[in-house]
Amino acid sequence: MARTRGEANRALYRARILLEAWNHMRGEERHADAALIDGFLPALRGHLIEAYGWFLLSLAGVEDSAKAVRPQSTQELPKPEAGKALSPEIAEFAQLETSGWLAQMLSDDDDQSHVYHVSNESAKPAQGLLVSDREPLGYAVALAWTDALTAIMARMDDSLSEC
Repeated sequence: MARTRGEANRALYRARILLEAWNHMRGEERHADAALIDGFLPALRGHLIEAYGWFLLSLAGVEDSAKAVRPQSTQELPKPEAGKALSPEIAEFAQLETSGWLAQMLSDDDDQSHVYHVSNESAKPAQGLLVSDREPLGYAVALAWTDALTAIMARMDDSLSEC
């Protein structure tokens, strides 16, 4: 019997492996960025959505992944029992699903004209260039999604373990 939280961790691990390979290939400069995005982004997004779904189930109290249908959003979770409120963690995710990084990650739209705000201090603009704080879908956005999902899962785990 696999645990839903373990499945979430496994999917995040696979996403990190893809990010590492993507970054390595970016450094080799043998392929155009568009080709790498096309090759890596859908698979990486799939692993992140899988991790998110398993984590949602774990927040909903579903432990056995063999007996669960993995949701892709909070709307697909089983409703709380009568008289019980929606957990604050699930409510937070429901709000994040409407806009921002999580909404973009869950979107099926890979249109490169979409942008995402990346607050990555290591991505400094070149001297004298006008740049936007928006990034087209690509490695930086995929890394931001992965880091954000990892961080929020860790924060929620810490919060839940204190209860």
